[in-house]
Amino acid sequence: MLRVGIINDRSLSRAGLRGMLQALTPETAHGLRSSVVCEGRVDQAAALVRVTRPDLLVSGDTCGQSSLLLLRSLAQLARPPLVLVIGERVSETDARTLLCHGAAGVLLHRSAARNLAWALAAIVEGSRALSPELADAVINVPSPSPPCPGTDRERLGGLSPRELEVLALIGDGLPNRAIAETLHISPDTVKDHVRALCGKLHATSRIQAARIAWQAGIVPSPA
Repeated sequence: MLRVGIINDRSLSRAGLRGMLQALTPETAHGLRSSVVCEGRVDQAAALVRVTRPDLLVSGDTCGQSSLLLLRSLAQLARPPLVLVIGERVSETDARTLLCHGAAGVLLHRSAARNLAWALAAIVEGSRALSPELADAVINVPSPSPPCPGTDRERLGGLSPRELEVLALIGDGLPNRAIAETLHISPDTVKDHVRALCGKLHATSRIQAARIAWQAGIVPSPA
């Protein structure tokens, strides 16, 4: 059970954030169950964390400044929780700053409901989660405009059939554990496939690999 706290400034209601979390089911969240254990403001966060010990804080924000204060205050704790920022107007620069200060993920509010399930699962697996709208700019992946015909599919030519299956599931937003269950292989084998396919695609992260899958049409982009 993932213990979640909700921290917000005045722009996003706690009820709205709570509703997003409560709408998730183990089926939609790749088997992940969550429970809201605390809610409060940024200036209450450190005290709430000490008492309720959440695994993760969901920080509702406007442009990231409130969440940046939250991350700085949590850095003083011996065992701070993970922080997922959901912002209304977070730029690529804001997202980079939040990630550099320890945020586990950054989602844009307008698409958070459809991205929250895979984002939480990825964070629990030890990855970072970014809204697809932010991913390219944050990780400096050039987005061809327009893309050269066949370019992305040519990049997939060196992948084995199993690596293509893993890549498609990465593009669907599944974490390694869910990929392993889907393909009936071990999580360690999934990690090996992810490492191999990222190397063949010259992708620096699974987010970049997912972008290649979306651009090649293996799976539809969630953006």
